[in-house]
Amino acid sequence: MGSVTPEQSAVFRKMLLSLPKAEIHLHLEALITVESLWKLRQKNALNYQGVQTKEDLYKKFNISTLNEFIDVFINIIQNSFKTEDDFSYLLEDAGKYLKNNNIVYAEVFFAPTKFIKSGFSFPQMIETLTNGARLIQQKYGIELKYLIDVSRTFGVDNAMANLNLTLEYRTDAILGIGLGGTESSPAKEYAAVYQKAREYGLHVVAHSGEDMGPEAVWDVIQFLQPERIGHGISAAQDKKLVDYLAERRIPLEICPTSNLFTRKYVSKIEGHPVKLFYDNNIFVTINSDDPTLFSTTLVDEYMLLYTNGVFSAAETAALLKNNIYASFMPAEKKDALWAENKKLLTAGTVDC
Repeated sequence: MGSVTPEQSAVFRKMLLSLPKAEIHLHLEALITVESLWKLRQKNALNYQGVQTKEDLYKKFNISTLNEFIDVFINIIQNSFKTEDDFSYLLEDAGKYLKNNNIVYAEVFFAPTKFIKSGFSFPQMIETLTNGARLIQQKYGIELKYLIDVSRTFGVDNAMANLNLTLEYRTDAILGIGLGGTESSPAKEYAAVYQKAREYGLHVVAHSGEDMGPEAVWDVIQFLQPERIGHGISAAQDKKLVDYLAERRIPLEICPTSNLFTRKYVSKIEGHPVKLFYDNNIFVTINSDDPTLFSTTLVDEYMLLYTNGVFSAAETAALLKNNIYASFMPAEKKDALWAENKKLLTAGTVDC
């Protein structure tokens, strides 16, 4: 693949923006904008360390290390919400992000534990999120669904408690559960949580292989049987695992900028294992993970891979298709959305 000229890049971005897309690995809190955080700071009389002006807050989001990421996520973003109604700012930003990227279907993680421990009502949070999803549907025609993060960070009892709350207060906006947080907590401990979730008809996904090696991915597959794996990039170190993922068609939710930021397994985009996965017939999807924190969008992620010669235009079309078919949309909706994409891609002379 040759280098991409600025003119080609501009044309390709315009094409990407024209396509109705799906995104399936996205964290809700990381969609809030600095403008909304500033409003919450004023509304809730908050004090952020080292922040006196809006410009100071913008500088906080110029993140270059993992410690800075953790500081902003925990001490600023999560601490900005003081009532369930504050999520309205977050949902408004989510709607704008989806619209601006022409994402017509999204599956978004929501992590309730920190809020529950701060005294928030789980049923009120779910009611707010569900109403927000309906408003986004009415305003933009975008379908937003949630995956509740049961979280490894706070242990298995907390994870089961989150599952039980999800089952008790489930709405049509909730698809299932995910397992985020530290990978050092063994997947085996959460097997009962995942078994119960499946028994009650919830979809199940799990983060793995982002911070630990391929053995962690094997453990998640064996004990949790997820329908998709978030990240999974360390699988590239194990040929048997690569072959297994390809054979079983287990989708990987790849987040290139996020992986570059953590620098655990990837230091430059040209060396990202996403191309190895793709070439070995693994069901790879492309996602943005934490847009505000990483200063990225779904369109930016596709552009990063295209302009650096990782994927061609035709391969990018295949990735767009993967995002649709790896989602939990009903089959007829998947077919209809891909048919719309294929029509637009064909008109733009992209081989699909």
